[in-house]
Amino acid sequence: MTKTLLIDPFSGASGDMFLAALVDVGASFETIRSSVLGIPELGSVRAEVRKVTRGVFAATRIEVSCPEEHHHRSISKIRKIIEDSGLSASVKAGAIGTFDLLADAEAKVHGSDREEVHFHEVGALDAMFDIIGAHVALETLGDPLCLTRPVSLGTGTTTCQHGEIPIPAPATIELLSKHKVRFTERMEELVTPTGAAIIAAVFKPLGPDALFVPERVGYGAGTRENDGLPNVLRAMTGTLEENPGRVCIVTSTIDDMNPEVYGYVMDRLFAEGCLDVYYNPVMMKKNRPGVEITVITEEKDVYRITDFLMTHTTTLGVRVDREERVELRRHQDTVETSYGTVNVKVAERPGGVETISPEFESCKTVAESAGVSLIEVYEAAKRAWKKC
Repeated sequence: MTKTLLIDPFSGASGDMFLAALVDVGASFETIRSSVLGIPELGSVRAEVRKVTRGVFAATRIEVSCPEEHHHRSISKIRKIIEDSGLSASVKAGAIGTFDLLADAEAKVHGSDREEVHFHEVGALDAMFDIIGAHVALETLGDPLCLTRPVSLGTGTTTCQHGEIPIPAPATIELLSKHKVRFTERMEELVTPTGAAIIAAVFKPLGPDALFVPERVGYGAGTRENDGLPNVLRAMTGTLEENPGRVCIVTSTIDDMNPEVYGYVMDRLFAEGCLDVYYNPVMMKKNRPGVEITVITEEKDVYRITDFLMTHTTTLGVRVDREERVELRRHQDTVETSYGTVNVKVAERPGGVETISPEFESCKTVAESAGVSLIEVYEAAKRAWKKC
């Protein structure tokens, strides 16, 4: 079972709601406050935590007050503030990565470059407190696997530095482009760019038929008090149960990668713990020859493997299917041959009949040491097993 943090943004998410929800499920607010306010540029910020009621829910509310500012911050300035802080390396990397995603989304919306983006609302001190604080909170929770249910979005319009814009804000929908979202008829901004950036940076969608066992449930309150659905973000800590009979099949087709890279990728995927990796030649659009990469992995590792493929290959995306598998009962054993000890894999067939498969690496080592062929060692191992 995998230690997991699951969020349920049925009423949206913002930076302060995230932070409050994480505190409500056990993150240390004092650690968050001392870590973030220890950064010189945030020393003037004040943050307090209190219990509130939103609809039927008792929730945690974090109130952040900042001095009024009359300047904006570039992404490079924010990055330097975080890099120069005394935060841990993992918190720095997470916070910088979140702001980079936010800058990329803003740059795409405005047709500019990331380094040209100057944050307005999202670059304020309270947003820095929320984003950095969220990564500190995750660290205090033990860096769990972070998953999310579909994200609810509102509708209508809102006014910002650039004038009137639609809800969800353009940067918000850019950030959630790889997540399942639910468009509601609520005439309000349910998800802020800061909240969307945290989801995009940290959380993966909860897989279908996932077996999650909640242990603690918490609620982070937003500023508004609604008459309808309560303005809270629900968070749950617990465990994700692995189905031993289910595996994930990750596939991708590529027609533009240097062939020399495929061997490296396969070696790395096996080193990452994949159950199997194989390639098939395929014909792709415009009659281009390509390669289909197929990776079989355990469900708990699927997001790590998809991230690896999208980092180390030229693919623009992957497909994930979940399938059931039936396996023979098997175990490892050794046999003594005239050439040396050989490791073998023993499988129990239906009806109780056992068969063996000599392990390649073991046979190779013995063959090279004895100065005989690999085939001779294989056959010797099989004969030795029959005599057992």
